[in-house]
Amino acid sequence: MSRWIATLAAISLFVGVGRAEMRLYSYAFSKQYVVTISDDALQKSPAWAEEAENPPVSARKAIKLADGMKDSLVKDSKDFKWTLRSASLQPAGAGKWFWLVYYEAEFQGVSTGIPNYLRLVVLMDGTVIKPDVKENK
Repeated sequence: MSRWIATLAAISLFVGVGRAEMRLYSYAFSKQYVVTISDDALQKSPAWAEEAENPPVSARKAIKLADGMKDSLVKDSKDFKWTLRSASLQPAGAGKWFWLVYYEAEFQGVSTGIPNYLRLVVLMDGTVIKPDVKENK
């Protein structure tokens, strides 16, 4: 009986807290890029209203904002050029959405390896979440 009460208490505590954060990982040239989307940041950003045809931040603006962050994190080289692959809307629940902008480092030759890539998040208030950069061993 006490185990059941402890389990119920743990579940109610978890449900009361809600989703605290979401993490997205990218890997490029021996580095790991971790974007952490906090619930607080999502709640502060505007919702995409059901009746609105377009989200609060347009695709073009989201890409431009993400391009600025990408350029501060990674650079083109003689062998690799960073290329935009996609920008997609991602639902986060309760009318909240964010842009996920995906880049790949395109090898300037023939390659069959796993691509180096970077995923960046643009919130609906125009905030680009700066990833934490770690060495990827």
